[in-house]
Amino acid sequence: MAVKKIYQLGMEYQYAAHVLLLWEEGEYPCDLRVRRARTEGLIVIELEELELAAKIRAATNCKVAVKEVPV
Repeated sequence: MAVKKIYQLGMEYQYAAHVLLLWEEGEYPCDLRVRRARTEGLIVIELEELELAAKIRAATNCKVAVKEVPV
């Protein structure tokens, strides 16, 4: 069974706003999903590309969770 990995990046509002701004300008060519985290004061950005997740993680020092979803 094939498994798709989704990287969940939990970050503060100002970092999430910056990531969304860069995504809108075309710097991050991928699909993003944005939602509020259960932890107060955090926003979660979900994406499927490992390289982009690592780049955002290095720039923002955010929390990362990996979710595996069957395809």
